[in-house]
Amino acid sequence: MSARFILAGVFGGLAMFMWGAISHMFLPWHDATYNTFRDEDLVTEVMMKEAGESGIYIAPMGDVLNPNLTGEAKHTARDEMWQKSLRGPNVFVSFRREGMSGMATPMILDLLTLIVMAFVMLFLLQAVPQLTWMGKVLFVVIVGTLGMALVQMEQWIWWSFSSGYVLVNIVDGAVRWAVGGMVLAKVGK
Repeated sequence: MSARFILAGVFGGLAMFMWGAISHMFLPWHDATYNTFRDEDLVTEVMMKEAGESGIYIAPMGDVLNPNLTGEAKHTARDEMWQKSLRGPNVFVSFRREGMSGMATPMILDLLTLIVMAFVMLFLLQAVPQLTWMGKVLFVVIVGTLGMALVQMEQWIWWSFSSGYVLVNIVDGAVRWAVGGMVLAKVGK
């Protein structure tokens, strides 16, 4: 790996991180896709009482995840879960009991992840060396956005993430990869 390759990966990840900061802190589009509870304190109180540990919680689930159920009992539990699911409501919650200790650790982890992804994209770009600068940028945007869209669309399909939330995240991802792609195509030749 050349110094230029390393600089391209680091600068590409940094550029994508900077776009993410602008997108989330200064543009209203992410906030416009969120909802809040009428009584946030009540929901928090119930979650602290009912959710024993941090993680993803889904309702209805009933006894479907009970490891002691086998055979017909497991089948019955799954049928009951589907009946409740048809009636609604359906809940998908990411829950962190211990709260956050600040923004520093998530921001550092996000930056490092984006740098790693920039390096992955640089390796993919090596497979198509004949591309022009614009071709490289488009390649990065298409590949990066396809990955983002796959994840977002599955959340929309399976967990009823709102269409607005999914669309904003796909477009935001495309812009992020365009910003990163410009840096990767320029510095990573």
